[in-house]
Amino acid sequence: MRHPGPPPRRRVVPPRRRKLHPLDTGQLQDGNPSTPLERRLRSGARRRRIPAAPRLEDGQEEGFGYAGARFLSGVDFDADALRSRLGRCLHEKHLADGTPLDAVLTFDDEHLEDQLLLQSCWLVEHQSWDEAADALRLAHQRGFCELPVIVTQQDLEKHRSKQAYLREPRVVAQWKMVGQNVDLGSQGGRFELFDHSNGDLRVFHDAPEYRLDSTPLPPTHPLHPHSDPQDPPVRHHIFYDDSITWVVEDESLVTESSFSDLLMGGILCPRETMAKATYVGEFLRSRGGWLVGIMTQSPRLPVEGCTTVIGWSQGGEEGDLSGRKFLLTSFTDPFVAWIDVVVSDDNDDSVFLDVYTSEPPAVGVSDAPFVARFRRTAAMARRFLSPIADIVFDGEDSDNDGAGNAGEDEDNSSNDDDDTGLEDGHHHHQQHQQQPESQGEATED
Repeated sequence: MRHPGPPPRRRVVPPRRRKLHPLDTGQLQDGNPSTPLERRLRSGARRRRIPAAPRLEDGQEEGFGYAGARFLSGVDFDADALRSRLGRCLHEKHLADGTPLDAVLTFDDEHLEDQLLLQSCWLVEHQSWDEAADALRLAHQRGFCELPVIVTQQDLEKHRSKQAYLREPRVVAQWKMVGQNVDLGSQGGRFELFDHSNGDLRVFHDAPEYRLDSTPLPPTHPLHPHSDPQDPPVRHHIFYDDSITWVVEDESLVTESSFSDLLMGGILCPRETMAKATYVGEFLRSRGGWLVGIMTQSPRLPVEGCTTVIGWSQGGEEGDLSGRKFLLTSFTDPFVAWIDVVVSDDNDDSVFLDVYTSEPPAVGVSDAPFVARFRRTAAMARRFLSPIADIVFDGEDSDNDGAGNAGEDEDNSSNDDDDTGLEDGHHHHQQHQQQPESQGEATED
């Protein structure tokens, strides 16, 4: 019988290599490894052999979601999955104090097309929102907006492309989408930004005099070392007049230490319903120079006893001024209180200090001093100013040649006609030059 011999050799065919999906390669992220969003979408996408989505190079004016739209035309996405992902991203994204982003900001996802949903997910996953969100929370405390703010299709389309968005400072680009939701009242109007065809960025009114200058500060400027390109300093000539509205004073140039300081300072400007106490004295360098220390350090550095610091400087015919606003209350307190400190740049020890609050006054003490009528605010202010609190509030002698003088308490339900800048420098200079000797018990305005 014939031996059958060895069995025929079977040809081993290597498995075909799957053509990578654009989401697998991360090509929608400009060549970076795929993001968690993209990995998530891989499991729900029906893969087809389609051209890879192109990268958006610098200078391309391809729509923010256009590349995504071309991709989506070849892949069947479940829009509900995108909406679910967006909602989960918003809730899992936390601000610096632990607040979920969706408590402050959300998207009108029911009316967004797939590519705009994809764009919204990118904005949440890959962008920090702390500065814009803090400004929105402060505006909500003051009754100027409702939370969460809803970003609509019209808001998203204010940026023609991803690269147009990225070419702007992040905080500016974000406020373009949400600022119109902040209504400062009949006098202040909406805190809206306007792009002009000549490249100007304007605020409050689409007029040349309301232009914001965000070009880099000269190296000799005291705020230059503290600059952040994503939240840059801005200069302007805009002031708030309590009896009119925003006004422009060409002879005075204000420099905000950052764009977010412009936002926070502008939201604090309307004070028609605020109570105020004013203290004037020569205590800038008292008690080891504690106050001059926090006035000259970076406004971005935290200061114990306050939530945030707003810095500015002003130059004009009346001299150069520097100021800080120290927000005493948190974004969850039932009222808003802050301290304004203004000093002259001529090296004297004079300090103009105002305490503002929306705290309801204590019952039955309408004729009492400010610290007795607004006890929680007074306690916060004393704690924050602890090294010099007895000088400011009690008139104790300072440890140099001057003494602090307790000033005038005011209820701003009726106001003088002084102009008040975004940072109050001009207002302080006028008022305190006119009333430098006010001291003793306070009087209601």
